[in-house]
Amino acid sequence: MTVLAAALLPLLLFAPPGDKVIDVRARQAPAAASSFDALWAAYKKAESKGDAEAAQGAMREIRRLRIERNIHSLETMALARVGDGVAALRSGDTARAEAAFRDAVALDPHLPDAYFGLAQHDGKKGPLGLVPAVKDTLAGTMARLRTARGGHYLFALLVPVMLLALLATTIVFGLTMVIRDGSLLKHDFEESFGPGRRSLALGLAAIILLLPAMLFQGWAWLPLWWLAMLFIYMGWAERIVALALILLCVVSAPLVKTMESRLRAQQNPLFWASLIALEGGPDTRAVAQLEEAQRANGDDRDFIYLLGVQYKKAGRYEDGAALYREALRSDPKDPIALNNLANLEFAGGEFPAAIARYKQGIESGPPAPLAATFYYNLSLAHLQRFEYQPAQEAKTQADRLDSSLVHTYDSLWKYDKGDYAVVDLGLTPDEVWAKFVGAAQGVVQKNRAGKGAPAADLPSLLPTLANRLTVFPLVALLAIAILRRWRGGKAFTMRCLKCGTPFCRRCHLGQVAGGLCSQCHHLFVVRDGVSGPARNRKLLEVQKEEGRRDRVFRALSLLVPGAGHLYAHRAGMGIFLVFVWAAVLAAGLLTGRLLPLTEASGDLSKPWGLGVGALVLLVVYVLANRSKPEFEDVMLPIRRTAAPAAARRRAS
Repeated sequence: MTVLAAALLPLLLFAPPGDKVIDVRARQAPAAASSFDALWAAYKKAESKGDAEAAQGAMREIRRLRIERNIHSLETMALARVGDGVAALRSGDTARAEAAFRDAVALDPHLPDAYFGLAQHDGKKGPLGLVPAVKDTLAGTMARLRTARGGHYLFALLVPVMLLALLATTIVFGLTMVIRDGSLLKHDFEESFGPGRRSLALGLAAIILLLPAMLFQGWAWLPLWWLAMLFIYMGWAERIVALALILLCVVSAPLVKTMESRLRAQQNPLFWASLIALEGGPDTRAVAQLEEAQRANGDDRDFIYLLGVQYKKAGRYEDGAALYREALRSDPKDPIALNNLANLEFAGGEFPAAIARYKQGIESGPPAPLAATFYYNLSLAHLQRFEYQPAQEAKTQADRLDSSLVHTYDSLWKYDKGDYAVVDLGLTPDEVWAKFVGAAQGVVQKNRAGKGAPAADLPSLLPTLANRLTVFPLVALLAIAILRRWRGGKAFTMRCLKCGTPFCRRCHLGQVAGGLCSQCHHLFVVRDGVSGPARNRKLLEVQKEEGRRDRVFRALSLLVPGAGHLYAHRAGMGIFLVFVWAAVLAAGLLTGRLLPLTEASGDLSKPWGLGVGALVLLVVYVLANRSKPEFEDVMLPIRRTAAPAAARRRAS
């Protein structure tokens, strides 16, 4: 032993400080013989006997095996530790509670319950624990979103929220335009029918605005129809908003189809078994489902990779190695099978064989991410043999090929002692989605491994555009063309910005003052040619119109924040406020009833999200009601007309 220590001492003294040396002495038991169930039973037995040292040893081994087998989540054990932490909190043992919650985070870094438990523990520290409690609450809210399952739940929540917000915004915008500009449409009918036909004009305007409902097309068509009917009376900003809303409604059909396909895949047992193989722990049911799928789909290598990963998670190393060897017999250059088989040999201490397979995988010329993984694992295998220079060279090559991927590996698969685990290859979450999306049973696409996220399938989305929403823009253009054809040069009715009188901008002097009728133009711009009684009468009209506008603005802003700004020709600000208001309300209603944002227990997850949503609603409400715009600010620049020739001669 003295000679061996003397031989190894120079290697230990001159090893690079950043490289961790792993003890390669014989282990007490081979990794393949270790079972999470057995280790958990040993942990609970030691804990019940009060043997803290044995319990900590069993927990350390569980955490070590989680890293060695590349398991993202040991959710069942983590939830059990969360339960221990909650019980300790209730009994007042804060130290034991904190240890339990931190064990849960180590067993499943994506479990919201563990972070919420830490937040409750921090809250018991008083003011000093406020900042850590907020930090842990945010971490718990975002923890699941970094997983494929969390991403799916987020997508399933955001799509309905955005669609409901879009529908609500379109309804509010359309109603506001009817309130503001509906009388202009009626005025056009009055001018067309002549004096004494006001009732007929009012009735015809009402029929035109309610036409989709009267034709049994559905009430939801009314807002879009209103935008089309009142389009010629809008300003340029409002026209852009109207076109954007119509376009968004049209393109929402492919989004709905995508969500429907995802929800159909969610019903597929094979999809969940594959997702567990990617992110979950050992699962007997998932193993059985993948074994059956592998037998039924012998030409689909994806199930070989998924099943091999599950075998490794369950500690069935020999079964996994046999599966990969069978795959290599049909394709000796299969990079996933080469890498994962080498990792199993690495776990069994067969480092020369593992190094040879890593090099074989590199020589096969795989894509950069796969080559970086081979080099990364090769560096760790060389470290196990105390071969520091080859290890450093392999790590440098891995960083050169994909440094961000290497950084991810270092952050995910790091042991408590500071050294790292070799990394398995397999399918990505995007590839699993592409494999099952749209299928409640069976497989949609085979052999997706290594192909990445699927490209946008435009041919499959084009049929979704063939619906009534797609036809509506054509109907809207036809309706606008008919209105302009019918009214001809008189289809330029607008409302005076001072007194509110409807007039034709081509027939009055308002065209030179940008939004004023003839009398208001002379009264407020030219300031001559108006008698005293006419001036007083017009000022009373202006005062009455200002009061009416103020009342309508207040009523609309109180009912729906942002609607008042739409009424006041502030389309950008108004649409933003209305959309935020509708989106927050939709998110609050859906997360509270149908689509919860977190799966954590109500005892741990406090309704902080609802509090934040209420704060956002309050800010929007106050902003919409406090920032009242001036209606006259939308006046166009004044364009002076040239003086008549006779007047110029007299002036000269």
